[in-house]
Amino acid sequence: MKVYGVTISPNVRKVLAALEIKGLEYEQISVLPGTKTPEFLAISPRGFIPAFGDGDFHISDSSIIIEYIEAMHPETSLIPSNPQDRAKCRWLEEYAGSVLFPACAVVFQEVVLQPNFYKQKTDEARVATALNETLPPIFDYLEDQAPENGFFFGENIGLADISVVSPIINAEFGKFHIDDARWPKMAAMVKRIKAHPVFVKLLMEEEKTIMGIISGELVAS
Repeated sequence: MKVYGVTISPNVRKVLAALEIKGLEYEQISVLPGTKTPEFLAISPRGFIPAFGDGDFHISDSSIIIEYIEAMHPETSLIPSNPQDRAKCRWLEEYAGSVLFPACAVVFQEVVLQPNFYKQKTDEARVATALNETLPPIFDYLEDQAPENGFFFGENIGLADISVVSPIINAEFGKFHIDDARWPKMAAMVKRIKAHPVFVKLLMEEEKTIMGIISGELVAS
């Protein structure tokens, strides 16, 4: 199996985490967002990352990729079997992708990528809006959903957990910190997820990329 994308993308990280949790072998092929080469568009028609290959089969979109992986390798399931929990898990994945991710992406884009990668000035007003207006109600909602202990659906890490934590990691690269007085359950759960061996491994591998961006060694061509 092959995953096309860069690890610092939340959606790529989400797919890699799923493969790691299941203990599956894969190859990661570095492809930057916005790549529009004919070869990549043949795999990912919209040019989005991640894209995924399993032999001659190719598909894109992190949710669909994980759905495929789950169907092909149901052992160590990432999705609860209880119908209500299963639906709630899918909802949290959707919420993380459509609501949480865009807000976290603003922080990462403006604080990390704009000054260090694109050599452009950070839009401080845009960052302030994300931090002070957009993200707080999102975390208020997630705080209501988060468990006191363990993960969203028990003692095993799963799809909801990796979907929610991945964009938060990018916001943290942009110096965002979860207020553990206001959102104690979320702050604790994010720490638990990041302490999971799968995320320890992935974040160690990402460190060189992030340091390369921050140091200016990696810039947009």
